[in-house]
Amino acid sequence: MTSSTWNSDGRGPLRGVGVDVERIARFARPGDPRNPLPLVFTEREADFAASSGDPARALCAAFCVKEALFKAAGRPVDARACEVFARPGDEVPGIVVGATLAADLGGASVAVRLFEAGGDLVATVELRGFQ
Repeated sequence: MTSSTWNSDGRGPLRGVGVDVERIARFARPGDPRNPLPLVFTEREADFAASSGDPARALCAAFCVKEALFKAAGRPVDARACEVFARPGDEVPGIVVGATLAADLGGASVAVRLFEAGGDLVATVELRGFQ
């Protein structure tokens, strides 16, 4: 397993931390470009993953980040309320948080980190800020 150190320079009090680990192979869909989980991924995320060069890794990264974000928030949230765009090798993926989720998070800053360990992808999310 690969170890990683992560120091946040985020301002404000720590409001939540979430971690999620998934096996990349679970997201492999040979020859099937359709959105595998329409209640989890937006069409933009599915299209991005299909064009990323490694669709299984891109979908796994998006899923992990969403799960870690919801754990950090401490409550379930509509998975399509945020979009995650990660290419192979990205340690910090692009993330778009919709207005409703941003309001629910009360203006917290969202720091995301990804790393690979064997065939697994690990996402960590840190929420910081004043409420």
